[in-house]
Amino acid sequence: MSEDENQLESGSGENAAPEHGAPMRLRRAEAILQRRTSRLVLVMERPWNDENVQAVLRTAEAFGVQHVWTIRHPGKKSRLVKSVTKGSHRWLTRRLFESIEDCIAAAREENLTIWATDLGPTATEVTTPESLQPFPERVALVIGRELQGVSEKLLEAADRRLFLPIHGFTESFNLSVATALMLQRCFDAEPSLVGAMSTEERDALRHEWFDRLAKFKEGKMAAFRKFANEPPEPLDNLRPSEEARAPRLRKEDLARLAKLESDDRS
Repeated sequence: MSEDENQLESGSGENAAPEHGAPMRLRRAEAILQRRTSRLVLVMERPWNDENVQAVLRTAEAFGVQHVWTIRHPGKKSRLVKSVTKGSHRWLTRRLFESIEDCIAAAREENLTIWATDLGPTATEVTTPESLQPFPERVALVIGRELQGVSEKLLEAADRRLFLPIHGFTESFNLSVATALMLQRCFDAEPSLVGAMSTEERDALRHEWFDRLAKFKEGKMAAFRKFANEPPEPLDNLRPSEEARAPRLRKEDLARLAKLESDDRS
């Protein structure tokens, strides 16, 4: 299990906070749930590199984006590597499409405005929060392929094209970096994205998450479902604990690093 999963599922989260009654892990999950958004759907178009995809999933989850759609690459079978996702994929609602047309149709059906990243001259250069105004009620943010960017088909369907300014010799950002930058721009432009989710969806996710946090063990699930029906008091903030901020390296790597630093001092 990854360090991120451990922080939510074990450790200090095992013990109930006396003044609230609920285990800390459920209070933390509730705080995360209250910050989740369904107004912004992240779309990856036919990504190729698995590690890029998984870094994007981790980034989306960290921003509180609940829905991630992926248009499959026809020549690629995807795989998840937990060392990259840190378990983040388990808390996302993912949807896979076999074709670009199916994804566009789904976006239109859900009344999503389509924004696509683009390096072309007609794309809006995103330099300030005002660059993204007016912000739509719901938006599908399309991140393009590693080599070719967003396809012409999706660009034609896009209601708006967006460009992240670049000031160096490098002509594009890594997929996960571009995702993080664009998501940050969106949340800066529209702070009300945080927590923008219907009560019905939040309730359904709470039951799903609390069962997962009980590790699907019958006795613990029964206890946690009581809190799912009567939500616990969320934590005041989600800043990592001192323990969580410890170096996230394998023991052998930590030992090696300590030795190298000791040798440097001697």
